[in-house]
Amino acid sequence: MKLNTTIFRLLPLLALLSAGLSSCNSIREDLPSCPRQLQFTYTYNMKFADAFAHEMTNQQKAKQMELYVYDKEGRFLSSRTMAGDDLTANSLLLDLAPGSYRLMAWGGLNETDYSWSTPQPGDLIDNWEMAVKSDSAHTISRELSGLFHGQKELTLPLKEEGEGNILFPLVKNTNKLRLVLIDTNSGTALDPAAFKVAATTVVGNLDASNAPLTSDTFTWQPYYTGTGEVKDPDGKVVYSAAIYELNTLRLLDSTATSLRITQQGETAPFLNVDLTGFLLLTRMESHDISAQEYLDRQDEYTILVYLDMRSGKAHYLEIIVNDWTIRLDDINLGKEN
Repeated sequence: MKLNTTIFRLLPLLALLSAGLSSCNSIREDLPSCPRQLQFTYTYNMKFADAFAHEMTNQQKAKQMELYVYDKEGRFLSSRTMAGDDLTANSLLLDLAPGSYRLMAWGGLNETDYSWSTPQPGDLIDNWEMAVKSDSAHTISRELSGLFHGQKELTLPLKEEGEGNILFPLVKNTNKLRLVLIDTNSGTALDPAAFKVAATTVVGNLDASNAPLTSDTFTWQPYYTGTGEVKDPDGKVVYSAAIYELNTLRLLDSTATSLRITQQGETAPFLNVDLTGFLLLTRMESHDISAQEYLDRQDEYTILVYLDMRSGKAHYLEIIVNDWTIRLDDINLGKEN
């Protein structure tokens, strides 16, 4: 008798539990939302390891993640911002009703470096766009905050059981180039102001799919210039160096790009190469990845240019990119003037 009474009293509770469990395992408009935790990842780098936490804190500028939620037809529904402690925890609550969604994320957007769309309910995802703010006439000469992008299609409830995290992969859209000009003649000093360094690309704005909006040419000039010294084991200065750093937005294979170094007073650059083709020479065959994947994964390049300045006119002897020695005369990438 006691057993029957206990079972009878448990039946309403079991019914409630069953309803709660089934609410996120079937798609019905009258059911409550299915909360999930979203976690961003950044493994699309040359280490093939998650560097999201590092990338959110490796510059002095505070970063934040913007998440845009669209329905399956690409109409805007809502947005979320993850910053501060939430960004450190890398956990964003997605409290969405059962259904299919298109999610878009951007990290590093800030009003100093970029402009971007503020979608309104019903706006199409194809109308979203962002652009780098130019210093003047499509020219950028400041350090950009690292920019990240991702898109993901999501259907709730998830096919697998449980309330696990939803992983959201990102790709990095900014690159840094560090150029070091080294005079191979001992005892001379290089002045960074004696050279003009610039890169050009056709990517200065992007749409929701991470593709350029226009084919306009953007010029990237150094945001940092400085000097350096190479010393012998006794501490004596052997060579001097002029150092430059500049950034670009996403590099795309088979698009018009350039890297030019010109000595002041000269009209023609002594180094003039196709930037993407130049950088792709450092791709290892063992990586077995496409040219575009390499350009998207690799985000920093160090370029050492060894110069002979004895005649007063710069003449390059050797170029090393990310530890790879490149002789331009052999590969026909560029021609010294």
